[in-house]
Amino acid sequence: MDNYSYNNNDNRRDSGEDEGDRGLGSFFKGNSGQQQQQQQQHQFQQRPNQYGPPQGPPPGASHSQYGQSPYGNNAPGPRPGSNMVGGSQYGGNMPGGGYSQEEIEKNQRNERYKDWGTKAGIAALGAAAIGAAAYGVHEWRENKEEEEEEKRKEQEEAKARLRREEEERRRREQQQQQHQGGGWNSPGQGSGYGGGHQQPHHQPSPPRYGSDNGGGFQPPVPMGCRPYTYDQNDVRHANPARSSENSPTPREYPQLRHVGNDNTIKMGSIIALKHNMTGRFLHTDRSHSTQTGSNQQLVFGYRWNPDENDWWQVLPANHDVPVPGAIVAYGTQIRLRHLQTGRHLHSHYNFRDPKCGQNEITAYGDQTLSDENDHWVVERWGTGSYGQTWDASNPIVLRHYVSGMTLHSHDIMISEDVQSVTCFGPGNEENDKWYVKFE
Repeated sequence: MDNYSYNNNDNRRDSGEDEGDRGLGSFFKGNSGQQQQQQQQHQFQQRPNQYGPPQGPPPGASHSQYGQSPYGNNAPGPRPGSNMVGGSQYGGNMPGGGYSQEEIEKNQRNERYKDWGTKAGIAALGAAAIGAAAYGVHEWRENKEEEEEEKRKEQEEAKARLRREEEERRRREQQQQQHQGGGWNSPGQGSGYGGGHQQPHHQPSPPRYGSDNGGGFQPPVPMGCRPYTYDQNDVRHANPARSSENSPTPREYPQLRHVGNDNTIKMGSIIALKHNMTGRFLHTDRSHSTQTGSNQQLVFGYRWNPDENDWWQVLPANHDVPVPGAIVAYGTQIRLRHLQTGRHLHSHYNFRDPKCGQNEITAYGDQTLSDENDHWVVERWGTGSYGQTWDASNPIVLRHYVSGMTLHSHDIMISEDVQSVTCFGPGNEENDKWYVKFE
């Protein structure tokens, strides 16, 4: 018993020296390992019979309590009857002798990398939050600036509208003072509404009813011209001085769309024209051209509901400069510009509709090209009502200023859904009557 204990203690001392020589003690360093080793030694001394008689190490082997060592024959093998599992006296819960200093350092580096990655992720989230907050402040400032700009524009538009209304009131007072007892009022000279080009400087005769043109309204004589004859062979030429060349008239006017019960036509209004007798809308598009030799864009009546190619903008005549939104009076010379193609409602001599032989209607020019054949005088159908406000609820006649003939249509079809529209007659027929429609 004493010899075995003595030998066992010697073996433990030898084993401890081997551990110190090999450097393994750094892994198992600590008081807990030494206490467990002493406890196992005490239990082994108290119960020697259960381990059998003492035995020495096999020939050529070292004494060690750690089993077969990866360090060669100098490492001790396991003691027979010991409780070591997997080369360790601490059982299966402890690692074997395969751990090295390199693996320990690798694990430590991985832990540091994980810590750095976590910190980097937190920093990135913080930067993203700061960026999002900055973007939100920027958007809020932009929205606020846009709202302030819209309010400023609304205030300016309201002031401009009041100025236009005041100008229109003064213009009407001047007209009433200049034209007394004539039965109708023509627009004043230089008013900017086209009237200055229509009337001579002297007081015109009142319109005549029931004579010359079969009982219809007799328009005034154009300034410097002989009375209208409504004869296609009485060719009249446009005045080249009243073209868009060197004209002070703005090339564009703001587009005014009517809402509610506002029936007053203004400079810039967007309208459609519906023919009274057939119900078709005045239409043009780039896919239809005349076949008469003028090779201009064809204007015709098309279907009974307006589409995108049925809208026109009311503009002043060349060399007239009314303010945008100015109220238009009957007797005013205007132009109608097609919204989709930018061309103007136009007529001329020498080119006639192939189906009926009347003067053709086309869409001509653009914002920079326009002549006097684009000028039309708007009249209230049957009475003229020169000087009164153009009201969309009343039927109208559009009189071509150069020829004196009017915008006309009928149930003559050029092709399917293409109804003939011409410039014809003095304007006293039902086929000369048109109604204004809004979007």
